[in-house]
Amino acid sequence: MSDNYTFHLLDPDAVIEGIGLLFCKIGGTMWGINLEFDSEQKKSSLTISYAPILSRKRTLRSQGELERRGWKDYFYIASTTNWDVCRIRDCPMKRTAKDRDQFCFVFSIANGKTVYLPQFELARVLFLRDGYLARTAMESDVLDFDFQVIRDWENGIAHINVMPTAGYPLKHFNELKSRNFLSWILLDAQARRSYRSISWWQKKTGYRSGGYEKWNFRFDPPELPNAYFKVRGLFDKSTRSLFVNEIVRIGGIQADIPEVIEMYHPKFTTPSPESVNGKIHVAPSGDIEGYHLHDAEPANADGSRRIIQGEKVESEFTKAFVTNRVTEKKRKISSSLPNGAEGEGHVIDASSEEPIAGNGRTGVDWDITEDLTKNEHLFRNKFKCFSEMIELVTANNDCTVVSDRIIKLPPVSRCSKHRLSDGNPRCLAVIELLVEDTHVILLEVDTSDAEKAMSTRVLALSIVENWDDDLKRIMYELVRGSLVWPLDVLDQVCGKSGHTWIRHPKCAGGHKGLLLPDTVAGWASRFYGRILDLLGY
Repeated sequence: MSDNYTFHLLDPDAVIEGIGLLFCKIGGTMWGINLEFDSEQKKSSLTISYAPILSRKRTLRSQGELERRGWKDYFYIASTTNWDVCRIRDCPMKRTAKDRDQFCFVFSIANGKTVYLPQFELARVLFLRDGYLARTAMESDVLDFDFQVIRDWENGIAHINVMPTAGYPLKHFNELKSRNFLSWILLDAQARRSYRSISWWQKKTGYRSGGYEKWNFRFDPPELPNAYFKVRGLFDKSTRSLFVNEIVRIGGIQADIPEVIEMYHPKFTTPSPESVNGKIHVAPSGDIEGYHLHDAEPANADGSRRIIQGEKVESEFTKAFVTNRVTEKKRKISSSLPNGAEGEGHVIDASSEEPIAGNGRTGVDWDITEDLTKNEHLFRNKFKCFSEMIELVTANNDCTVVSDRIIKLPPVSRCSKHRLSDGNPRCLAVIELLVEDTHVILLEVDTSDAEKAMSTRVLALSIVENWDDDLKRIMYELVRGSLVWPLDVLDQVCGKSGHTWIRHPKCAGGHKGLLLPDTVAGWASRFYGRILDLLGY
């Protein structure tokens, strides 16, 4: 679900028809992007900080789920190395005046189609995923100053040290998907070279006119061998030409980086013991109706930046990897309301620009990434003791494992329980047992961060056809309810007498969420007994 946002001086239903050249005052640092809308507006540009949400035919407002318009298509490519470059005016479909001089890639796909892919749109989904990356793409050496990259080839690991002065928003580091995409840009040679080519082309082909630096966007894409695209656009049947307005999904992205990456920032912290033992509680922030965005106005550096959920780009790497936060400090969780949370039902005046101290709007940045990479197996070790217990249950009793899945809990608007305190995903182990002739589902939540004690949930299902949809409902409500089992949903799924809970064994030393191996045998015996009680045996 996207957050609600509107723009100052733009109608709430303004639709982008064309994306033109970039411009910057000579001697300045703030780049703008010329835009053409479907109706007369009070302004005709936005700064590059808003690049993550700028696609043709996109409505610059998010009120729930907006319908994505245009011809839908899905195709594979062999590589970008055989792509040609042309101007958008060379496309058979009629384009807007501001569009015409912009560059696009042109290439053939299956079924004899010719694709015209605007270069800005491809760069948006690969690199311009937040305001920071969009701004720094125009300056070739910012990443070198903000991040120190060390590759340990012998041990197959990489270390990324974030400099204290780096402008990358701290809240982005909370999400694995954001850390992973940043790591890909920093560590993968092709991705880094492609990202750098944006500023290289600007310096090479930009020109001065009327007191401004002006530039028609261009860059060199990574090879993307065997990648696939899901797009929306315009299709001309007479020439079998497809003009891409928006890339909805890009998959098969290769990443030449280690499986494990450690990222350190001096401000990374983890909750202190008194916080997780319940002595300090976080006060909920007021409900936010949305954001009113002020283009080209500075953000205030004195408050933490908020993250706006924009329309997502689905992305998938061919290789699973994980970027772990490395922390040294413990912190107490504040009980005060965060800056800007002044009550319920308010709209925040905000800016996505670079912050300045002591002045400016509430700072925001964009999250448009939905990472579909299959990396759940990297977190299976969090369920080591639970898995050993299940092995004992099946070895000593008349039951078998039908399926065993590790699933990441979904993000839910204005909730944070889908991730652990170290910023990695919080996963759910979903194990299906066949006991006698009954399907029994075991649900085990990863509480290795000692966020709270949670029992294992056991469900007896007579009908399993709708189980995947039911599981999505359960996971959503589990996160929304701050890791409390949604009993009303469970009652609907399997009846009030069709589910039960099984408490974890106590752990020495009060280490909540960390089960000791020597407790597993007794736990297995008690566990199977509770299953039989549930089934009435």
